[in-house]
Amino acid sequence: MFRDLMSRKILGLDINETAVSAVLVRGGIKGNWIEDHRHIPFSGDQDDEESLSLALETIAAEMDLEGATCIASLPASLAAFRNMKAPFKEQKKLRQIMPYELESILPYPPEDVIIDFNVLNNVADTEQHLVFTAAIQKEKVGFYLDQLKSHGLEPDVLTISGYALAHALATYSNDNTNRLLALIEPRRATLFLLLDGNICLVRSLRAQLSTAAGVSHFCSIVHQTLAGFQKHTGLDGDIQEVMLTGSALEDSHVEDAIREELGIPVRTMDLIALSGQVSIDTEGVMWKVNTMDASLALAMSAIVGFDLLNFRRGGFTVQKGWVQYQGDILKTGLIALVVVLLFFGNFVADYFSMKKRSMRVEEEVRNVFSSTFPDVKRIVDPLQQMRVKLDELKKDATFSAKTNRSVMAIDVLNDISRHIPKQIDVELSSVIIGADSVLISGDTGGFDAVDDVKSSLENAALFKSVSITSTNKDRSGDRVRFKIKAVI
Repeated sequence: MFRDLMSRKILGLDINETAVSAVLVRGGIKGNWIEDHRHIPFSGDQDDEESLSLALETIAAEMDLEGATCIASLPASLAAFRNMKAPFKEQKKLRQIMPYELESILPYPPEDVIIDFNVLNNVADTEQHLVFTAAIQKEKVGFYLDQLKSHGLEPDVLTISGYALAHALATYSNDNTNRLLALIEPRRATLFLLLDGNICLVRSLRAQLSTAAGVSHFCSIVHQTLAGFQKHTGLDGDIQEVMLTGSALEDSHVEDAIREELGIPVRTMDLIALSGQVSIDTEGVMWKVNTMDASLALAMSAIVGFDLLNFRRGGFTVQKGWVQYQGDILKTGLIALVVVLLFFGNFVADYFSMKKRSMRVEEEVRNVFSSTFPDVKRIVDPLQQMRVKLDELKKDATFSAKTNRSVMAIDVLNDISRHIPKQIDVELSSVIIGADSVLISGDTGGFDAVDDVKSSLENAALFKSVSITSTNKDRSGDRVRFKIKAVI
């Protein structure tokens, strides 16, 4: 499940004059792999339009294309390719002047075509920038888009067949070798000239390479094409290597024959081996490099980010909407929901764990308070009540005089006990210790005994002064009650 959620499906759909090829690539964190592929040649018993419709119907029915992004290509023979020079390379400015600059060299009126272009880098040491352009009639673009949409296919990019493969060759070669990529199909061949990593020229031509004469004619056209390019642009069109691909290369003698005619190295292209960025994960359908590389390059362009020509412009711009992205939105929402639920579950678990610990600590505090102050029956906030009780005990146990002396209550009682002679008939009923004085209450056998108690306490070093505040006889008349104040 999570492999599906964290991956992206890309459909590379290559349409040429004789077949439709489709490669479904799934890209994810662990890499990119080919999940499914089809190559459906057109039937000789049907016209091309009917063959195209049947091929698209088969692909839509047999391949799991739900949620896949589609990158498609049209036959290169539909496009008119030109090279032009411009004094600037800003995309916006070039797009404004392009129809007027190409009007005299295009076979169609500018208002009837869709034009796209690439500015070539590092191919000339001049102030003029070389621009490679391609134009396709709007009528043709509309026809193919209608065919694709009728089978549930809505391509994000619509380029020309083989262009993505040429771009991949330039990207993954990692050198500045001048190369010619030849995409050879049963009825046509498309040439892509790569100079310093730029696609500088594209030419689609009729070719039959099944015979020696056909190979010789093809190589002659290659020489003419390169010479014409060099004359028109002033650039060195000499190539050091030819790369071959296409469904018409099943016979290995074609590669040898072209090598002998051109006199330079010739190799068959293998995009999987060249890129090292995709693996095959399909069963039942044999993978054919020459047949499938063009459509594989289309799929990889969306993953790697090739800058392709794109004819989905103007009235054919892709309309992004909820329906197109609802699958991705729902998957993203599901992932977000899982993350939120995990976070909430962790929060709830932590909350109840902390609450349980808090209740346990609170119970321990309550037990400590009850054992320390058993006389308190109503416990509301044991911690605060304990603080109040401790403060009261401190006040009872210690008080400070104005002289800042700290006197313990036990010391006061001790001094009173030591300085009152045992022979005096006296009973103390209370001793109230204040901040700066002590109030002593009691009764004696007579008024003289009260004076004796006062005199005795005056000898205590703890008291600054001692005075009798009241004396009177009790109801029986036998005892004298008194109150003595001693200043600390």
